[in-house]
Amino acid sequence: MSWTYRSVLLLLLSHGANAVLEPLHHNDCRSRSVWMETQLLDNYLTNQHTVTVIESYTERPIILSPYCLHNPIPLNAFTLDRFQLFVRHSLEQHTRQLEYRMNECFVSSGHRDVLLTELLPYLSQYNPRAKVLLITQGMQDEALTELFHVAWYKYRLLQLIVLNHHGNDTIESCVFNPFRKALSPDLQYLPTVKSNLRCHLLVDDGQLDAYNRQLNHFIDERVNKLNGYPLNIAMHVSNGSTSAYDCILGSVSFTDIDQEILSIMQRQMNFSVVLHKNELELSIGYIHQNGTPVGTLWQIEKNLIDLAANSRIIHDYDTRNLLYLHYISTEKLVFITPRNYFRNRDKTQVFINPFSVAYMLTNVLLSFSLPMIIFLLEYAARRLEVQRETGVRYSFGAKVLNLVGIIYNVSVRLPRADRKRWIIVGLLVYNIVSYPIWQGVTIRYLHPNHQQVNNINSLGELIETKLELKVSQYHEHIVRHEGPHLQNPLYSELSSRLSTKNTSSLRNSIEQIIIHGNSALLIAEEYVPLVLAGNYEWIPGKPDGIWPIQKPIYEFYKSMAVPKTSPFVGTFNEIVLHCVEAGMNDRFKHQLETVVQLMQIRRIRDHPSVPDYIVFNMEHMLPLFIFYFGMLLLSCVIFLFELLVKCIERMRSQRVVQLAVDEFVPFEFVH
Repeated sequence: MSWTYRSVLLLLLSHGANAVLEPLHHNDCRSRSVWMETQLLDNYLTNQHTVTVIESYTERPIILSPYCLHNPIPLNAFTLDRFQLFVRHSLEQHTRQLEYRMNECFVSSGHRDVLLTELLPYLSQYNPRAKVLLITQGMQDEALTELFHVAWYKYRLLQLIVLNHHGNDTIESCVFNPFRKALSPDLQYLPTVKSNLRCHLLVDDGQLDAYNRQLNHFIDERVNKLNGYPLNIAMHVSNGSTSAYDCILGSVSFTDIDQEILSIMQRQMNFSVVLHKNELELSIGYIHQNGTPVGTLWQIEKNLIDLAANSRIIHDYDTRNLLYLHYISTEKLVFITPRNYFRNRDKTQVFINPFSVAYMLTNVLLSFSLPMIIFLLEYAARRLEVQRETGVRYSFGAKVLNLVGIIYNVSVRLPRADRKRWIIVGLLVYNIVSYPIWQGVTIRYLHPNHQQVNNINSLGELIETKLELKVSQYHEHIVRHEGPHLQNPLYSELSSRLSTKNTSSLRNSIEQIIIHGNSALLIAEEYVPLVLAGNYEWIPGKPDGIWPIQKPIYEFYKSMAVPKTSPFVGTFNEIVLHCVEAGMNDRFKHQLETVVQLMQIRRIRDHPSVPDYIVFNMEHMLPLFIFYFGMLLLSCVIFLFELLVKCIERMRSQRVVQLAVDEFVPFEFVH
């Protein structure tokens, strides 16, 4: 704004040589009235950077005190006409946003009519937060009260002090505290009378030090202690809570951090609350697609409220009167999606994957190709009449069975009968086929995160789905104007697919996700555990129908909003900063964790049914171990029985001596 101030000032200088008055050099600074006026101005200008003198008298300047200041402060001098022209040019150059500097001071003088109609309206347009010192001569009480009344209730000029001269050596210094003034029963403003002003007659130099201390205390206390003065606060309140998640909480309740800070403000500043109970989207406020502010943002523009407690920081906005306080916390946005959206993708990834398919195909090809090669070799040998070993007769099936045994790495001696070999080969094939199946089942049920396979876990996967992507009105403007993110193709496509249709009710949005499974909603990350812990009594079926994408999509600051013309900006900011430094965010997170634990207990109580999937452990494998142990025991019994039979046959064979001729078996296995 300082650059703009200089540019407009140079513009005025280029249009006329009399646009700015040169600082006056005089010898009248030693007079008592000017000296007292200078001391008051010096005390009032503490921490101010510039002083602008506006002369309303065209005959001769009567404002002398700014030129007598001991501490050098940059001075600018205008005539009243040129100051009005300066304000008009400044407003024309800044049609979107206005920056009201708090370290600026204006000093002027004039009659009541001139001040009310020609000066105060332009001061309120240019900078209503600046300090204003008006010098008058013998103004009556009625005119003085009217001046303060109009300055505050019409033009929102609070930091106003009037030095009303009575004679040569007497100054009546008056200030106004509208927050101590009584209101009508319907909270309407009553006329201002002289008793509502705080005026002091200064006739002696010794009074200045004490009065300056009293004046500084009055100015500080005026915006810090409001004595029950009503402030208009916009906040979403439902079922006694400011949370949008009342439909999930039920009988459980907690205090949002916005409501906690507001209660601290009310307790320290001692004001009463006129609560504007809007819907959540309106209480936070948002920018319509045509650029019009809606909800609390519109109310702030029109100075209808003093504080928007549920607001969020919007970086790209077209508002003139919106001012954000010190940020409270950062808010991250994540998508909640339908649980088990892909359903059978886990089976596909476990059973139908390149490794399993390659493993199965390799064994099948070996089982069929090698026997065919042997068959062709046998066929070629017969056609070519290759000489064979005499006395040896064996079939092609026997050779195939032996070869299959070699392929499957059987390390035992195969039986000689073909039918017995077919049985063994069948068992081997069953083992080969069943092994990857059982392995896949074990991996699925023993893996701790097996449910992630069937859910949406990244923004890329979400974009590939046909889900309707929804975002609330107050988050929509933030998401669409995140400049760095729009360089990413995923975020660009996400921005084009976002919809705000039917998002004013969180309950309806959750119903669409759980029941229909056709949408995904963007919500604050800190409330995701709360959403997952809800039992959703009004929704038939199982409550575990929501799955969050873990990685946040967007991140931005959360803060309260006030009008730029608010006199409480400094006090509000100081309280918010102290709350943040005292660890209120951590306190809120612990409180939210406790609420989530209570809701999880309630959910287990209300829904004791076993879920539709079983997480396996070693106890579930006990029947399988018993089965294998039984089969091993049976094989041992059969083995002992075969030994017994073999011994009996050997004893009988010793009685009958005969020559045994071994039959040739190809690929004989040894023990």
